[in-house]
Amino acid sequence: MEQQSTCPETNIGQDRFPGFYIMSQFHIAELARRGTVKKVTGSSPQHVAYQMGPAFNFRINTRSAYPLGLPEEFAFVVVLRMSDGTFNKNWNIWQMQDVNGDEQLAVRLDGRSQSLEFSFPSLGAGSQAAVFGRLAPLFNDQWHKILLQVRRRSVTLYVDCVMVGSQNVPPRHRVSLDGFTLIGKLKNNSLIALPFELQSMLIYCDVTRARMEACSELPASASRLNNPLVLPIGGVCGVAPPLCQPPSPFLHTAFV
Repeated sequence: MEQQSTCPETNIGQDRFPGFYIMSQFHIAELARRGTVKKVTGSSPQHVAYQMGPAFNFRINTRSAYPLGLPEEFAFVVVLRMSDGTFNKNWNIWQMQDVNGDEQLAVRLDGRSQSLEFSFPSLGAGSQAAVFGRLAPLFNDQWHKILLQVRRRSVTLYVDCVMVGSQNVPPRHRVSLDGFTLIGKLKNNSLIALPFELQSMLIYCDVTRARMEACSELPASASRLNNPLVLPIGGVCGVAPPLCQPPSPFLHTAFV
């Protein structure tokens, strides 16, 4: 299988899976021990997180992090908390650039349109982005878990273990490994790092494995469970639970 040849076996505590632990690629725990990055309390008192930006430049060589590249199908998972300085910004949580600094892959949050984008190179059509809109409940100072399932012809988004939606995408072009991978940078200026708190960031090469992720420790998830009228992201909810509807098909593909 492609994932077996591309993805190393990765260990996080007792968990073992084929994939990439992005936190270790950027040596974030080691930077915290040196005092370069500040350690903070995560989504619960038992979880450790790190205060990112704006002082440190999180950029590494892509080939050193992904020697054989990424598989065609994978899942990207991040647990983060935005700050006042990121709510209204258009910034990349994670991005791959080619050697000229042009974007190849990216997971991006746009506070102005309150949307999330997955940007990718398509075969013969240049750069495209799967855009998930109407995500106002994501842009606050609570902890959130974002999960993107990237398959050959579709991208599916979950926020706090709630499915936002899925859309078809054209075939993707393989990314060049002769470039850089960055986290926490402004979209239009990758020299500027934005402030946010990061608890976890990883890539599963088994797309189905990612759905085992839980959200019980997230304050936003607990709030939804305790209040049935809280709007599921992307959904429509009336004045009583019987009027609550599943997420609506509001997704589109943006050409960039």
